[in-house]
Amino acid sequence: MEGDRVPVRPVLEDVGRVNTLFALEVEPPGPGWVCVDEAAGGEVAGARQVLPAEVERVRAQLAALSASPGRAVEWRVAASLLHQGMATRILSPVLAAALCHGVLLDAARFRWDPHREGPLVLRTSQETAAAVTGGGVRAADLVEEAVVLGVLRTLERVLSGPGRVAPGLLRGNTASALAGAVRSLGADRPERRTEAEALVGNLLERPSLAGTGGYTGVDATGAGVFRRTTCCLYYRLPGGGYCGDCALRS
Repeated sequence: MEGDRVPVRPVLEDVGRVNTLFALEVEPPGPGWVCVDEAAGGEVAGARQVLPAEVERVRAQLAALSASPGRAVEWRVAASLLHQGMATRILSPVLAAALCHGVLLDAARFRWDPHREGPLVLRTSQETAAAVTGGGVRAADLVEEAVVLGVLRTLERVLSGPGRVAPGLLRGNTASALAGAVRSLGADRPERRTEAEALVGNLLERPSLAGTGGYTGVDATGAGVFRRTTCCLYYRLPGGGYCGDCALRS
């Protein structure tokens, strides 16, 4: 069970050192900042436009990188890559906090500024977090409930609307984000690698992520090699290719 409360700021200062994808600011949200549930659910004024606007932002960035007209980048490709980026940014600090410090971050309170200039920055006003006891299986339970079936499922409902992105593809993005976060964490903190990969393996066997992919072996460093069963659609970008874990790789 979860009981004691743990200060969040020292935890995030530590896990943020893994790399920038694990960074989460501990500050009150600024004017206009929205959380994932608000953005997908339209619970505040103008929130229903937030995710479509984020997709268009990604679409414009991808077009600029490939020196292509904006419409050359399909909406569903930009939506998929936005989802995978958000999944990675949300899952990374949650996983690291659970595995390295035994605390559960409240992903529903993660916010970002839809009117920003520059890269996405996530922020939370959470000051304390519940201590997680019960080992890796309990940590997997909490990550699944709060993130996989929580904030990320909320995102999926919006992005997989009629004619948009296949729900199975988005579930594959979540699996890929999990494996990528664990790979980064294991590279920075090798003593956590086995435990972290076991947690992902546990999640991949659950109905929420079943059939999305799995570990196929280890690489030269001993890290697990993950292969997904779907494609994030990156290959459909002008000049794009296949990601390292793509199902389309031979």
